Amino acid sequence: MLFTAARRLKVLDRAQDAFLGVLREVTPECRWFRERWTEGWARWQMAAPRGLMAHIVGSPRHGHAYLRLRGSNGDHEGLSHQLPRSDERSLTVKHFRAQVTFPDGVSAASGYVLLCPDDSSEVIGGIFGTYRGEDDEDMEEVDPADRVATLTWIATELNEDGERPNTCTELCTVEPGVCYEVAASFSDKDDDGLMTATVTVTPRGQPPFATISIHRCLKGDLDTVNIYNFRDGEAYIGEVDVGYESEDDEDDWRTLEDDDSDNESDGESDESEGA
Repeated sequence: MLFTAARRLKVLDRAQDAFLGVLREVTPECRWFRERWTEGWARWQMAAPRGLMAHIVGSPRHGHAYLRLRGSNGDHEGLSHQLPRSDERSLTVKHFRAQVTFPDGVSAASGYVLLCPDDSSEVIGGIFGTYRGEDDEDMEEVDPADRVATLTWIATELNEDGERPNTCTELCTVEPGVCYEVAASFSDKDDDGLMTATVTVTPRGQPPFATISIHRCLKGDLDTVNIYNFRDGEAYIGEVDVGYESEDDEDDWRTLEDDDSDNESDGESDESEGA
């Protein structure tokens, strides 16, 4: 009934976000960093602002705020938030969700939202806007009107040669003014320290566009969330969620599992003695 009422009042997206937010808060095995921009960007550090301008627009009072990035530093710098680590214990990312809009398309802005480890040259995962084939040498020969704008996932992967390149995977094409929500979940690392990222992109008000599994990603220790623009236009960054575990959480779960095993063993002993 509540979802029917929300749909009729055209606030279904907000109702779903609130419902999912409550579920995330009570997830015992995961910690969350959430940014709704209702308190400005006080939790973020701005690196070398130069040509990049960051403003909160929308209605923070009613929870509809977002970050508007204008211009660019001309490099890969902008806002960053370092996640807290007690006693320098490592953090492992489990979930990621971010919203991004390009008012004038990616020809004017590229809007990066990245999860980064200590090593600034690597990327655990993240999104940005670009042109299909922009890294190709002959891209400049393509007429601007014929260039295809895309939303792209980037992550550091391990290739067959043992190299660790930052690899890009196209998620969907981009229409100016459409809000795209990207949600990703990360598997546990395997024996080689690699993981699989399962990424789903959903244009606002539409069904999910696609779900893509990206294999052989490096499972780096999560350190910062970075947001910046790489072109001179505008990019709007909406809600950002990051779910992660620490070594403390993993130790707690191992202790609980050990306790359960001991209880099961005790139970078996009692049953044998009673027989």
